[in-house]
Amino acid sequence: MLLEMERWKQDRETGRFSRPCECLVVRVAPDLGERITLSGDKSLIEEVFPEIGDVMCNSVNAGWNHDSTHVIRFPLNGYCHLNSVQVLERLQQRGFEIVGSCGGGVDSSQFSEYVLRRELRRTPRGPSVIRIKQEPLD
Repeated sequence: MLLEMERWKQDRETGRFSRPCECLVVRVAPDLGERITLSGDKSLIEEVFPEIGDVMCNSVNAGWNHDSTHVIRFPLNGYCHLNSVQVLERLQQRGFEIVGSCGGGVDSSQFSEYVLRRELRRTPRGPSVIRIKQEPLD
């Protein structure tokens, strides 16, 4: 049992238990009906919400544009017409799961935040071969 405990400790220290993942944060506030913002990797957000791709590319100086790869509190429902339930459903359909949430505030400044993650998809090693049937031409 001591040997197993020692091996478990070494595995934890070397990071064998951590799996690579992708994360997004969804923030929902009741301002002006419902305000939904996203924080995370730009390309990941564009993958899940392709209807906002042009906005991401053309908004270099926007306040939510944190750096060249990530955004902080991108105003999602300012550019696509989804409510918070639809946003969370779409993320769930794309393989994300809620791993943490919190909420708070007082009267006019309430909010809910959700941390979502999905494991990175494993890609097959090496190129895949596509065979095409060839037929003689007349």
